[in-house]
Amino acid sequence: DLHRRSGEFIESTELVFLEPYASSTSELVTELFTYMTDNVVLSKFEAEALLAGITVDTKNFTVQTGVRTFEAASMLRRFGADPEVVKKYFKEDYLVIKNRADIVRQSEIFMDDTIIGILEDKVDNSILIAAQAADEMLSINGMKASFVAVKVSNNETHVSARSLGEISVQLIMEKLGGGGHLNQAATRIDLSVDLAVEELKRKIKEYKDEENESKKEEGVK
Repeated sequence: DLHRRSGEFIESTELVFLEPYASSTSELVTELFTYMTDNVVLSKFEAEALLAGITVDTKNFTVQTGVRTFEAASMLRRFGADPEVVKKYFKEDYLVIKNRADIVRQSEIFMDDTIIGILEDKVDNSILIAAQAADEMLSINGMKASFVAVKVSNNETHVSARSLGEISVQLIMEKLGGGGHLNQAATRIDLSVDLAVEELKRKIKEYKDEENESKKEEGVK
């Protein structure tokens, strides 16, 4: 796992491989092969599946990417993983692109450096669209974190959160019953989209107030 250890951590495991600074689970799985045997054998399809996982989690090797990430990718290339084939895995349907654009168009900036988008209609692939829209909005100048709320059912909302690192979206999502990683997190709330966004705003403000108070205390010390 690449997520921070939480209270719901699985106990009595045979093996724990926890690395919060890894780019993706695919990177960790690739590393595991090197520990298991000196004669690793992967099919071209298996290597491309793992490379696809690394590619999508790092946003094409631009986010949460370290030396180990490139070493894992290099190993997968040696087993025949073709980046062109991997690229084809991510071709998108027209409606996915359209819904994502609608989220960005209707988004609002909250507390100067965070941005929130919504998709009130229930659509196919809504969770995927939320994650992609959150990634896209993070590229807007001045934004340090992005959040997208999408309708899952009449009284259930999924929230995807992304950050450049200065704001821990993981801590914010944990306040809403979810979790994830410093830069990527999510939650599911038993509220309508509008009410979920109101609750999200309260938790963002609460997080920022706590961070400001912590900085003040450090300054006093």
